[in-house]
Amino acid sequence: MRTLFQPFVEKRFLRLFFLGVFCGALGVFAFAPFAFWPAIAVSIAGFSWLQTQSISHKHAAWLGFSVGLGHFGAGTSWIYVSIANYGQVGLIISVLITFAFITVLSAFYALAGFLCSHFFTRVSMLSKPFIISLTLLFTEYLRSHLFTGFPWLLAGYSMEKSPLFELSPIGGIWLLTFVCLLSFSLPIFLFKNKQLQWKKELICLFCVIGLWGSSSFLSQQNTQWVSEKDTIQTTLVQGNLKQEEKWLTEQAVKSLEYYQQATVENLDSDLVIWPETAITYLHHQVSNHLKPFQKTLLETNTTLITGIPYYNQENNRYHNSVWAMGEGFGLYFKQRLVPFGEYIPFADYVGKLLDLFGMPMSTFSAGEKNQPVLQVREWGAAAFICYEIVYPELVRSLVRDSDFLITISNDGWFGDSIGPIQHLQIAQFRAKESGRYVVRSTNTGISAIIDHHGKITAQAPQFVRTTLTAPVKTTVGITPYVKYGNLIVLSLILIMVMLYTAAFFMNSRMKPD
Repeated sequence: MRTLFQPFVEKRFLRLFFLGVFCGALGVFAFAPFAFWPAIAVSIAGFSWLQTQSISHKHAAWLGFSVGLGHFGAGTSWIYVSIANYGQVGLIISVLITFAFITVLSAFYALAGFLCSHFFTRVSMLSKPFIISLTLLFTEYLRSHLFTGFPWLLAGYSMEKSPLFELSPIGGIWLLTFVCLLSFSLPIFLFKNKQLQWKKELICLFCVIGLWGSSSFLSQQNTQWVSEKDTIQTTLVQGNLKQEEKWLTEQAVKSLEYYQQATVENLDSDLVIWPETAITYLHHQVSNHLKPFQKTLLETNTTLITGIPYYNQENNRYHNSVWAMGEGFGLYFKQRLVPFGEYIPFADYVGKLLDLFGMPMSTFSAGEKNQPVLQVREWGAAAFICYEIVYPELVRSLVRDSDFLITISNDGWFGDSIGPIQHLQIAQFRAKESGRYVVRSTNTGISAIIDHHGKITAQAPQFVRTTLTAPVKTTVGITPYVKYGNLIVLSLILIMVMLYTAAFFMNSRMKPD
């Protein structure tokens, strides 16, 4: 342990470490709500430069960790709001859990730094910007999938206001992330001793210029991968229930009555959507009670989609679900659960510790894969509950069978922090990637309708009990990303490796014996 922390006794290392924290924190200004995309260059360039200053693999790992500590410390500390307000563990434990969470995320940056240091010395054929980009892409992909994954604050998400956003329907968030990493790590290595380093960086430079140029061209051409078809008049009901009151027994009836009344006032809409767990009764407890309401929906040709907890009596499991009723049908069980929010990883061990702290346990089970989309009259709607919208592969798997996408959420857990705003921005990328409208209904906001270009066409204010009515367009056709997935970014990486290999052997043959 003493050897592990040995670098911290060096003054020069401490200066570099805190510089890394600063660079990582500045990068957060590239994401919503700030959306100043050039700020991400500070984080990426800072990480790249610090790797050139490391004197060992251990130093490189710690310096990578420092950038992650600033990045996630500034960008995801909003989870503290949920833990402190609803975790029932007190201030000190809330701070410790938040810090532990940020530390785990930062460890992936440490791994990236460690791998970069190894590759710098062992794979001299490849340029350092390419090594950094590929390594960070790998560790970010690992972070996004390991133990359910936390694909938040990926570098590509900072590109929403930049020309690179137009590459989303071609290669998705992973292509944007790779291009972003390569673009902003390259300048650190492009010049050395005031001389252009053409041999290794030339391929990276041409690649970056080509990708930025093609994205600008796509923006000017307004390329249409899909086409609009039908219009669905849609109403989102935003209940704005306080999180501490939402699950109270005495609040359940009042809440349900409000949602029903708001729906009755908007029966001229084709579709009405309530947020995640808008109904706090279990499905079997309330289904008979809602039969008269169901009849009203059928008479007016209206579809209602709502979040509701579901209890499966056959296997004794609870599910966070979406239910379509009225002039529509279907039941979807959430597949990607939030660790410690909806399920407890390694519950036999961690659960005992949480019991000791007095933290409430979570008992939801994940739904099966390959569930059918919901039916909204003659249209198919792929539904995603809260956190699921951050998984591009999950969304992509259901796009082909859908005419538009629905995501319901309850970001009331995170108060007025930047978390819900970042969540909305991620949903914009899913719309752009898939070429589908995304309809987002939430309890406290931000409820919004996003078109297939990733632009918000209608939005309700946060923390207001209201309804939002606006048209939703169905689209036909598929984007290259939906068709090919990550094949494009993987092909790009493979091509670059092949070009480097060819250049390496040509250079070797030109050298005199």
